[in-house]
Amino acid sequence: MAPHELSCPQTPCEEDWTFEGRTRQDVVVVADRFAQFARDDRVYTLSGLLALFDSGGLTASGCRWIVHFGQGIDATDGDLLEAACEKTEGIVRLADPETFRLPSEPPVVVHKNRPENVLLAGVHSPVPTHCRAELRIHRDNELVLDHHTGEHVQGIVIIEAMRQICIAQFETAIRPGLTPASYAGVWKRIDLSFQDFLFPLPATVESVIVESDLGRETNLKFRATTAVYQQGRTVATAGIEYSMIVQGRVDTLERRKADQATRAYLG
Repeated sequence: MAPHELSCPQTPCEEDWTFEGRTRQDVVVVADRFAQFARDDRVYTLSGLLALFDSGGLTASGCRWIVHFGQGIDATDGDLLEAACEKTEGIVRLADPETFRLPSEPPVVVHKNRPENVLLAGVHSPVPTHCRAELRIHRDNELVLDHHTGEHVQGIVIIEAMRQICIAQFETAIRPGLTPASYAGVWKRIDLSFQDFLFPLPATVESVIVESDLGRETNLKFRATTAVYQQGRTVATAGIEYSMIVQGRVDTLERRKADQATRAYLG
């Protein structure tokens, strides 16, 4: 939308935002990766919003703007937006500048190698059996680089987020009480249901362990229910059965089965 076409909804400003009768416009900014979702004057890509800042269109609109962070926006992007906001002399404000300054979890917590492939931030377990985290989709995540989805986030991201919350729950809430060792997750069963679309907006991921067998520390068994929520909606739920097995045992088992598969293939 060109600057001269910008319009404001008739939403009264909060008391501290009252300024010569200006109305309030709340918008969301997402990474350019989610451009298909940014197709009206309520959602902007990062590059599109920064271009609008530079054009002077925000000031000319007659609104006070509040910018909310969607998916794909990180601390570096937040710095760019804050600097741009400062130039508007109070016309634009970030709704919660600290929200996406919260770093994603270290890759080791979710058994990944690359930071951009971590899907969780702010992992918290009030009790070991209940774990919650914010969904954080990096603009360069491996699962969103080559997929035509329309406006929603593809289901494989949801499945991976559920896998990661189970691992993060184990690594942060359960493993510290065990004999020090490295573990690998082995997934036995996933019963998954999708209830709604996931969009590139803030969302949460939860896991509740409903059954566990910790009798053998080399092979710990769990059954959990997981869910993804967005703006009060249940996006997806799953029942997951998995084991956390000492890394050395998994390596030995995998190597043996890999050799068997190769021999069977080659005859």
